[in-house]
Amino acid sequence: KLYVQNGGNLVLSARAGQKDRNAHLWELPYGKMIEELIGAKILFYDVLPEDRMGKVEMDQKSYNWNNWADVMEPLTGTKTLATYTNMFYKQKVAATFHKLGKGTVTYIGPDTDDGKLEKDVLNKMYSKTGIQIPTLPEGLIMDWRDGFWVGINYNSDKSVEVPIPENAKILIGNKMLKPANVVVFKSL
Repeated sequence: KLYVQNGGNLVLSARAGQKDRNAHLWELPYGKMIEELIGAKILFYDVLPEDRMGKVEMDQKSYNWNNWADVMEPLTGTKTLATYTNMFYKQKVAATFHKLGKGTVTYIGPDTDDGKLEKDVLNKMYSKTGIQIPTLPEGLIMDWRDGFWVGINYNSDKSVEVPIPENAKILIGNKMLKPANVVVFKSL
């Protein structure tokens, strides 16, 4: 909460905050521990059978889900980003955007197999908050930690080129990453 209040932009997804540090469920209604943080009540969750697909819509674009989905009711001041469009969940809230202090909290209720909804919600959040993000090749994960950039190629069959700035120093690996390889570099 302090991270967000001080200007951080937090993104949470299905099942966030449902257990304490000992992996025990809270003795409270589902989602109550993060209600103030996300600016919404989590009314309930559901999981669909493998052969059934739920639908979610955001900005006139449709997405499928069937793994897990938190269904929400936004509190005053929280914006709805996406809604469920079929079955029992029709017209209920699937994703929200909430301002808290100097920062924001984005909550994504459904978990999709292809990750397209999650990616589009993240892009929307980044746009709203003015955060610029690079377009990375499929399968490439970039992480910044303790002053170092780490690129990981999760592809099993193709190499990818890591967008490393010209003034960076590569410490481990190469700019062209083979499948399952890593590059570590530092911006100078």
